Amino acid sequence: MMNQMLLSMSLLIVEDNENSRKQLVDVLELYFKKVIIAVDGCDGVEKIEKYTPDIIVTDIRMPCISGIDMVKKVKSDTYDPIIILTTAFSDREYLLDALDMKVDAYLIKPINIDILINKIEKSIKSVKTYDLRHKKLSQREYEVFLDLAKGLKPSEIAKKFDIKPKTVSTYRNRIFEKMAFKTNAELIAYAIKNDLI
Repeated sequence: MMNQMLLSMSLLIVEDNENSRKQLVDVLELYFKKVIIAVDGCDGVEKIEKYTPDIIVTDIRMPCISGIDMVKKVKSDTYDPIIILTTAFSDREYLLDALDMKVDAYLIKPINIDILINKIEKSIKSVKTYDLRHKKLSQREYEVFLDLAKGLKPSEIAKKFDIKPKTVSTYRNRIFEKMAFKTNAELIAYAIKNDLI
């Protein structure tokens, strides 16, 4: 069952060491629907923006920007992938940084693939306990969703974003479709249940 779930997910490997990268890709391609490769932190940011992978496995110390800075750049209210940090350095300051960012796991190299897969599976199970339908929304849809949940009228939302009320209505329809809501009450209940307002 869990292996079937992995086969439906995309994973990004961000690793500047070519040999380590190749070894990871060779094995992880057997587990995941899509494996994307980045050679440093800057390349990682570009690949994340392009593909929005479900899982990110990243080295910490890399050229351009570190794995930690890369993750800080891309994580948001609407994009919160599973993040596994890997490092050859058992460096306390990095570990504290990783804990601050609420990463899903922290592995010391060389990486044991069984342990990596186990950490990913555990992270998926813990994420699955939450309702994450709001993750499907674009940034603007999410902002409109929050305003609707707070009880703002379409005219107020339109004024806030300097858009037409008709555009707000389009956003609302998209939100309802993506999140499978039929009423505003469902939307508000969802927002409260998931501590979004």
